[in-house]
Amino acid sequence: MQWIAFYGVAGLFLTSTTGVSTEQMLAKIFGVGGIAFGFAAQTTVSNLISGVILLLAAPFKIGDHVVAGGESGWVLEIGLMHTYINTDKHVRVLLPNAKILSSKIVNNSQLVARKVSITIACPETEDIPKSRKHLMDAASEVDEKIKKLVANMEPSHKDYKRDPKTWRFGGVEGRGRPLHALKSASVSLADIDGKTVKWNIEAWAPNSKMVQVKDMLIEASLAKMKEKCISCAATQ
Repeated sequence: MQWIAFYGVAGLFLTSTTGVSTEQMLAKIFGVGGIAFGFAAQTTVSNLISGVILLLAAPFKIGDHVVAGGESGWVLEIGLMHTYINTDKHVRVLLPNAKILSSKIVNNSQLVARKVSITIACPETEDIPKSRKHLMDAASEVDEKIKKLVANMEPSHKDYKRDPKTWRFGGVEGRGRPLHALKSASVSLADIDGKTVKWNIEAWAPNSKMVQVKDMLIEASLAKMKEKCISCAATQ
């Protein structure tokens, strides 16, 4: 309160020495203050309404990995005004709910299974049908490993902890592809640019094993091609 009194006295002193009336000065001060307060109130109300919508619509929950409001990370806390996110670089960010709601929200954790995709580039001189067969053999080996991963996994969603069978067969909240019915891996010709032939290899994996399965696909594909004396490389 001391700084308010100080500036108030200073303002009155200036009005008396510059010839500006006290009434005019106060009107200007409260006019500007009113505008500032209006903007602040508008932002507050916008965040509050957005927070209620986020809580009711529930596009994500605590612990989910999301991309929203220009940030990518794990949801730590969902409040009425702000949402706390621990980013991929392990930085805690406070996002206004209005910013989140006005942006595209990507929830990477909501579905129980997701598609993993890699690209393998091989010399254009290699036989295309043979290359396809070798890569398909590698992808099929990874498929078998994925089945073992699923068999050994424990349900992480609270609604399925008591019934692992329901968890594996029903997916998360009945949405998405259940783990017992994952599609088989596939190999398709992506591009031929004159020097290299690019192959797209896809497999379905449990959400929590995405990185592991991607590594398995790359390792198995390159190892299989090396075994067949074909020089290849994984590309982005």
